[in-house]
Amino acid sequence: MTMTSGVFVGMAGLDLVYMQDLVPAENQKSKTNHYATHVGGPAANAAITYALLGGSATLVTCVGDSFIGQMVKNSIAMDYGVRVLDCATGQEVLPCISSISVNIANGSRTIWSGQQVYDAQVSPEASEAVESAGFCLFDGGLTEISKALLLMANENARDIVLDMGSWKPDSGFFLSLASEVIASAACIPPPAYGSFIEAAQKLGLSRIAVTNGEHPIQWREDDQAGEITPPLTEAKDTLGAGDVYHGAYCYYRYHEGLPFVEALAGAADVAARSVAYYGPREGVGGQA
Repeated sequence: MTMTSGVFVGMAGLDLVYMQDLVPAENQKSKTNHYATHVGGPAANAAITYALLGGSATLVTCVGDSFIGQMVKNSIAMDYGVRVLDCATGQEVLPCISSISVNIANGSRTIWSGQQVYDAQVSPEASEAVESAGFCLFDGGLTEISKALLLMANENARDIVLDMGSWKPDSGFFLSLASEVIASAACIPPPAYGSFIEAAQKLGLSRIAVTNGEHPIQWREDDQAGEITPPLTEAKDTLGAGDVYHGAYCYYRYHEGLPFVEALAGAADVAARSVAYYGPREGVGGQA
Protein backbone atom coordinates (compact mmCIF):
# COMPACT_ATOMS: atom_id res chain seq x y z
CA MET A 1 0.00 0.00 0.00
CA THR A 2 1.39 3.41 -0.95
CA MET A 3 1.71 5.77 2.01
CA THR A 4 1.28 9.47 1.27
CA SER A 5 1.08 11.32 4.60
CA GLY A 6 4.57 12.44 5.62
CA VAL A 7 5.72 14.09 8.85
CA PHE A 8 8.98 16.04 8.67
CA VAL A 9 10.62 16.81 12.01
CA GLY A 10 13.37 19.38 12.46
CA MET A 11 14.62 22.80 11.51
CA ALA A 12 12.81 25.71 9.89
CA GLY A 13 13.85 29.32 9.69
CA LEU A 14 14.69 32.24 7.43
CA ASP A 15 17.48 32.34 4.87
CA LEU A 16 18.91 35.66 3.65
CA VAL A 17 20.60 34.86 0.35
CA TYR A 18 23.11 37.00 -1.54
CA MET A 19 24.25 36.09 -5.07
CA GLN A 20 27.86 37.31 -5.32
CA ASP A 21 31.11 36.76 -7.18
CA LEU A 22 33.20 36.81 -3.99
CA VAL A 23 33.00 36.37 -0.24
CA PRO A 24 34.38 39.47 1.53
CA ALA A 25 37.42 39.14 3.74
CA GLU A 26 37.31 40.27 7.37
CA ASN A 27 36.48 43.97 7.79
CA GLN A 28 35.46 44.32 4.14
CA LYS A 29 32.10 44.84 2.44
CA SER A 30 30.65 43.12 -0.61
CA LYS A 31 27.65 44.57 -2.44
CA THR A 32 25.16 42.88 -4.73
CA ASN A 33 21.86 43.80 -6.37
CA HIS A 34 20.84 40.13 -6.45
CA TYR A 35 19.50 38.92 -3.12
CA ALA A 36 16.42 37.17 -1.79
CA THR A 37 14.77 35.73 1.31
CA HIS A 38 13.58 32.14 1.54
CA VAL A 39 12.12 29.81 4.11
CA GLY A 40 14.98 27.49 5.03
CA GLY A 41 15.96 24.53 7.18
CA PRO A 42 16.47 20.89 6.15
CA ALA A 43 13.14 19.54 7.40
CA ALA A 44 11.21 22.55 6.08
CA ASN A 45 12.76 22.34 2.62
CA ALA A 46 12.18 18.58 2.46
CA ALA A 47 8.53 18.99 3.48
CA ILE A 48 8.00 21.74 0.92
CA THR A 49 9.57 19.60 -1.81
CA TYR A 50 7.35 16.67 -0.88
CA ALA A 51 4.29 18.92 -1.08
CA LEU A 52 5.35 20.51 -4.39
CA LEU A 53 5.66 17.07 -5.94
CA GLY A 54 2.15 16.17 -4.81
CA GLY A 55 2.43 14.66 -1.33
CA SER A 56 0.67 15.59 1.92
CA ALA A 57 3.25 17.04 4.33
CA THR A 58 3.24 18.07 7.97
CA LEU A 59 6.22 19.92 9.44
CA VAL A 60 6.95 19.62 13.17
CA THR A 61 9.41 22.33 14.14
CA CYS A 62 10.21 25.21 16.49
CA VAL A 63 9.87 28.75 15.15
CA GLY A 64 8.18 30.88 17.79
CA ASP A 65 5.83 33.84 17.57
CA SER A 66 8.15 36.71 16.66
CA PHE A 67 7.23 38.76 13.60
CA ILE A 68 9.77 36.83 11.52
CA GLY A 69 8.60 33.53 12.97
CA GLN A 70 5.02 34.26 11.98
CA MET A 71 6.16 35.09 8.45
CA VAL A 72 8.08 31.81 8.20
CA LYS A 73 5.09 29.75 9.37
CA ASN A 74 2.65 31.61 7.12
CA SER A 75 4.88 31.13 4.09
CA ILE A 76 5.28 27.38 4.64
CA ALA A 77 1.55 26.89 5.16
CA MET A 78 0.05 29.34 2.66
CA ASP A 79 2.61 29.28 -0.16
CA TYR A 80 3.28 25.54 -0.15
CA GLY A 81 0.34 23.86 1.56
CA VAL A 82 2.41 22.27 4.33
CA ARG A 83 0.75 21.87 7.72
CA VAL A 84 2.99 23.50 10.35
CA LEU A 85 3.03 22.35 13.98
CA ASP A 86 5.18 24.77 15.97
CA CYS A 87 6.30 23.37 19.31
CA ALA A 88 7.57 26.84 20.27
CA THR A 89 4.21 28.59 19.87
CA GLY A 90 3.88 31.35 22.45
CA GLN A 91 7.61 32.10 22.65
CA GLU A 92 8.71 35.56 21.50
CA VAL A 93 12.09 34.46 20.19
CA LEU A 94 13.71 34.81 16.80
CA PRO A 95 13.68 31.69 14.64
CA CYS A 96 16.88 30.29 13.19
CA ILE A 97 18.21 32.80 10.65
CA SER A 98 21.00 32.16 8.15
CA SER A 99 22.93 34.49 5.88
CA ILE A 100 24.09 32.75 2.72
CA SER A 101 26.48 33.83 -0.01
CA VAL A 102 26.00 32.03 -3.33
CA ASN A 103 28.97 32.14 -5.70
CA ILE A 104 27.50 33.08 -9.09
CA ALA A 105 30.46 31.49 -10.88
CA ASN A 106 29.86 27.91 -9.73
CA GLY A 107 26.74 27.83 -7.52
CA SER A 108 28.61 26.97 -4.29
CA ARG A 109 27.39 28.52 -1.05
CA THR A 110 28.88 29.83 2.17
CA ILE A 111 26.56 29.88 5.19
CA TRP A 112 26.47 31.83 8.45
CA SER A 113 23.82 30.09 10.57
CA GLY A 114 22.13 31.58 13.62
CA GLN A 115 20.76 28.70 15.74
CA GLN A 116 18.06 29.45 18.30
CA VAL A 117 17.74 27.47 21.54
CA TYR A 118 14.08 26.77 22.35
CA ASP A 119 12.40 25.90 25.62
CA ALA A 120 9.88 23.64 23.93
CA GLN A 121 8.02 20.39 24.44
CA VAL A 122 6.27 18.01 22.07
CA SER A 123 2.73 19.24 21.49
CA PRO A 124 -0.27 16.85 21.47
CA GLU A 125 -0.82 17.73 17.79
CA ALA A 126 2.76 16.70 16.96
CA SER A 127 2.31 13.39 18.78
CA GLU A 128 -0.92 12.70 16.91
CA ALA A 129 0.69 13.57 13.58
CA VAL A 130 3.55 11.11 14.13
CA GLU A 131 1.23 8.35 15.35
CA SER A 132 -0.89 8.59 12.18
CA ALA A 133 1.91 9.28 9.67
CA GLY A 134 2.73 7.11 6.70
CA PHE A 135 6.39 7.87 7.35
CA CYS A 136 8.53 10.34 9.29
CA LEU A 137 11.71 12.15 8.24
CA PHE A 138 14.08 13.55 10.87
CA ASP A 139 16.87 16.02 10.08
CA GLY A 140 18.56 15.59 13.48
CA GLY A 141 17.87 19.16 14.62
CA LEU A 142 15.79 20.16 17.69
CA THR A 143 17.36 17.26 19.52
CA GLU A 144 15.04 16.72 22.49
CA ILE A 145 11.82 17.08 20.52
CA SER A 146 13.22 14.94 17.72
CA LYS A 147 14.32 12.18 20.10
CA ALA A 148 10.88 12.04 21.76
CA LEU A 149 9.09 11.86 18.41
CA LEU A 150 11.62 9.36 17.05
CA LEU A 151 10.82 7.02 19.93
CA MET A 152 7.12 7.52 19.30
CA ALA A 153 7.48 6.80 15.59
CA ASN A 154 9.44 3.65 16.37
CA GLU A 155 6.89 2.47 18.94
CA ASN A 156 4.11 2.98 16.38
CA ALA A 157 6.06 1.11 13.68
CA ARG A 158 6.28 4.14 11.39
CA ASP A 159 8.88 4.12 8.64
CA ILE A 160 11.68 6.46 9.71
CA VAL A 161 13.98 8.25 7.26
CA LEU A 162 17.06 10.10 8.54
CA ASP A 163 18.67 13.10 6.87
CA MET A 164 22.22 13.20 8.22
CA GLY A 165 24.39 16.09 7.10
CA SER A 166 26.96 15.67 9.86
CA TRP A 167 27.69 13.26 12.70
CA LYS A 168 26.31 14.51 16.02
CA PRO A 169 26.53 13.17 19.58
CA ASP A 170 23.10 11.53 19.27
CA SER A 171 23.56 10.16 15.73
CA GLY A 172 24.01 6.61 16.98
CA PHE A 173 20.68 6.80 18.83
CA PHE A 174 18.89 8.11 15.75
CA LEU A 175 20.40 5.45 13.51
CA SER A 176 19.49 2.65 15.91
CA LEU A 177 15.77 3.42 15.46
CA ALA A 178 15.68 4.37 11.78
CA SER A 179 14.42 2.42 8.78
CA GLU A 180 16.48 4.21 6.12
CA VAL A 181 19.20 6.86 6.09
CA ILE A 182 20.52 9.26 3.48
CA ALA A 183 23.70 10.95 4.63
CA SER A 184 26.06 13.49 3.19
CA ALA A 185 29.64 12.47 2.45
CA ALA A 186 30.50 15.08 5.11
CA CYS A 187 28.81 12.90 7.76
CA ILE A 188 31.87 11.15 9.17
CA PRO A 189 31.42 8.87 12.20
CA PRO A 190 34.03 8.34 14.93
CA PRO A 191 36.94 6.14 13.73
CA ALA A 192 35.75 3.13 15.74
CA TYR A 193 32.72 2.83 13.46
CA GLY A 194 34.62 2.76 10.17
CA SER A 195 32.92 4.37 7.17
CA PHE A 196 29.43 5.82 7.43
CA ILE A 197 27.93 2.83 5.64
CA GLU A 198 29.73 0.49 8.05
CA ALA A 199 28.46 2.54 11.00
CA ALA A 200 24.88 2.41 9.80
CA GLN A 201 25.11 -1.34 9.21
CA LYS A 202 26.51 -1.92 12.70
CA LEU A 203 23.54 0.02 14.10
CA GLY A 204 21.06 -2.20 12.26
CA LEU A 205 20.14 -0.35 9.06
CA SER A 206 19.77 -2.28 5.82
CA ARG A 207 18.98 0.65 3.48
CA ILE A 208 21.73 3.27 3.41
CA ALA A 209 22.74 5.96 0.94
CA VAL A 210 25.52 8.56 0.93
CA THR A 211 25.30 11.59 -1.36
CA ASN A 212 28.27 13.67 -2.48
CA GLY A 213 27.09 16.64 -4.54
CA GLU A 214 27.47 15.97 -8.24
CA HIS A 215 29.49 12.80 -7.55
CA PRO A 216 27.96 9.29 -7.53
CA ILE A 217 25.55 8.35 -4.75
CA GLN A 218 26.71 5.27 -2.84
CA TRP A 219 23.94 2.94 -1.73
CA ARG A 220 23.56 -0.34 0.10
CA GLU A 221 20.42 -2.43 0.58
CA ASP A 222 20.81 -5.66 2.53
CA ASP A 223 23.68 -7.47 0.77
CA GLN A 224 23.42 -5.42 -2.45
CA ALA A 225 25.46 -2.28 -3.14
CA GLY A 226 26.00 0.13 -6.00
CA GLU A 227 26.27 3.69 -7.27
CA ILE A 228 23.89 6.17 -8.91
CA THR A 229 25.39 8.90 -11.06
CA PRO A 230 23.35 12.12 -10.79
CA PRO A 231 22.37 13.86 -14.04
CA LEU A 232 24.95 16.31 -15.35
CA THR A 233 23.71 19.85 -14.65
CA GLU A 234 25.22 23.31 -14.93
CA ALA A 235 24.77 24.44 -11.34
CA LYS A 236 23.63 27.99 -10.63
CA ASP A 237 22.73 27.55 -6.96
CA THR A 238 23.30 24.46 -4.81
CA LEU A 239 21.54 25.93 -1.76
CA GLY A 240 19.04 23.41 -0.39
CA ALA A 241 19.87 20.74 -2.96
CA GLY A 242 20.36 18.09 -0.29
CA ASP A 243 17.06 19.01 1.37
CA VAL A 244 15.29 18.82 -2.00
CA TYR A 245 16.87 15.41 -2.49
CA HIS A 246 15.44 14.13 0.79
CA GLY A 247 11.96 15.48 0.10
CA ALA A 248 11.97 14.03 -3.43
CA TYR A 249 13.24 10.70 -2.15
CA CYS A 250 10.35 10.53 0.32
CA TYR A 251 7.91 11.32 -2.49
CA TYR A 252 9.14 8.55 -4.75
CA ARG A 253 9.61 6.05 -1.95
CA TYR A 254 6.40 6.56 0.00
CA HIS A 255 3.94 8.46 -2.18
CA GLU A 256 4.80 6.58 -5.39
CA GLY A 257 5.84 3.38 -3.64
CA LEU A 258 9.07 2.85 -5.57
CA PRO A 259 11.82 0.51 -4.37
CA PHE A 260 14.72 2.04 -2.45
CA VAL A 261 17.22 2.36 -5.31
CA GLU A 262 14.64 3.63 -7.82
CA ALA A 263 13.53 6.29 -5.32
CA LEU A 264 17.15 7.37 -4.84
CA ALA A 265 17.55 7.75 -8.61
CA GLY A 266 14.30 9.71 -8.98
CA ALA A 267 15.36 12.09 -6.20
CA ALA A 268 18.70 12.66 -7.96
CA ASP A 269 16.82 13.87 -11.05
CA VAL A 270 14.75 16.35 -9.01
CA ALA A 271 17.77 17.68 -7.10
CA ALA A 272 19.69 18.11 -10.36
CA ARG A 273 16.84 20.18 -11.81
CA SER A 274 16.75 22.36 -8.70
CA VAL A 275 20.41 23.42 -8.85
CA ALA A 276 19.97 24.72 -12.41
CA TYR A 277 17.97 27.68 -10.99
CA TYR A 278 18.60 30.34 -8.38
CA GLY A 279 16.68 29.61 -5.18
CA PRO A 280 16.30 26.47 -3.08
CA ARG A 281 13.11 25.09 -4.66
CA GLU A 282 12.94 26.48 -8.18
CA GLY A 283 12.81 23.67 -10.74
CA VAL A 284 10.86 21.41 -8.34
CA GLY A 285 7.31 20.52 -9.29
CA GLY A 286 7.02 23.20 -11.96
CA GLN A 287 8.44 25.97 -9.74
CA ALA A 288 10.90 27.25 -12.36
